Amino acid sequence: MDWVFVYTREAHPGEHVPAHADLEDKLRAARLLRDELGIRRRILVDGLDGPAHHAFGLLPNMTYVVDRGGRVVFKADWTDAANVESFLTRYLAARADRQPGRRLAPYLTQQAEYRAVDDDAFRARLEINGPRAVTEWDAAVAIWRSRG
Repeated sequence: MDWVFVYTREAHPGEHVPAHADLEDKLRAARLLRDELGIRRRILVDGLDGPAHHAFGLLPNMTYVVDRGGRVVFKADWTDAANVESFLTRYLAARADRQPGRRLAPYLTQQAEYRAVDDDAFRARLEINGPRAVTEWDAAVAIWRSRG
């Protein structure tokens, strides 16, 4: 297996960590994220206009597991390590259980999961990015809450 992190864009740009003006800005932001979060896996940086981000759904923290044939076998619109680990355990066990004369047929599922949200840590990250990031986030939350 190979694990990669695809850096697509700064989700909440601000004065200190702005939206990317050029590829060097984007590479600098990806290195900052790597260092802040201690990411040890390889980081691929999407093009400036985000072709990979567009191709894979435009959400900020998606996870995909792609098999050797290029088929998406797991997709989540938010990354949760325990959920991915659980899937991989089941997926790899089923593949290891192949027996001559017995066909395995893949099927798709869709389910809702819940994750704990650390609002304080998220807000602290917004503040690192700058006041604009905080203001825009607060405005988005107000709109979301007004819709009930």
